[in-house]
Amino acid sequence: MGTTKEIRDVKVKEVMTKNLITVRKETTIRELRDLFEQYDFNLLPVVHDEKLVGVITKLDLMKTFTTGGSVSKTDFLRLFAERAEDIMRRAIVSIHPEDELKKAVEYMVEFKLRSLPVVEDDKLVGIISRKDLMRHLFVDEKS
Repeated sequence: MGTTKEIRDVKVKEVMTKNLITVRKETTIRELRDLFEQYDFNLLPVVHDEKLVGVITKLDLMKTFTTGGSVSKTDFLRLFAERAEDIMRRAIVSIHPEDELKKAVEYMVEFKLRSLPVVEDDKLVGIISRKDLMRHLFVDEKS
């Protein structure tokens, strides 16, 4: 008895979503909320001159409505956020379109991410999500 598990041997560019919804640093909190509701994405990339400058998750947006259990200066100031620039994450984990899917799985597990921006020459070229990757995970059970 044994189980064989493997990740399909393909490049990120073959699996990523290329038709993207992006936002600008000036996008309002209301517009962000409406986009998350309309498209049910995990992540909205923030771009400036076609370059990825930040990302916003649903959790980042939710944090603008509460300080949570412990109140820090950052948590308190987040309550006054008005634009994407005020809440976007600037430290971005991204992947290259020529990388193997295994690397995307490793990043998502290591950093507990739901989606990864795909970047080439500092330009956003796609997004890859957990859902995209799940289709390429194979399990073969032997009895």
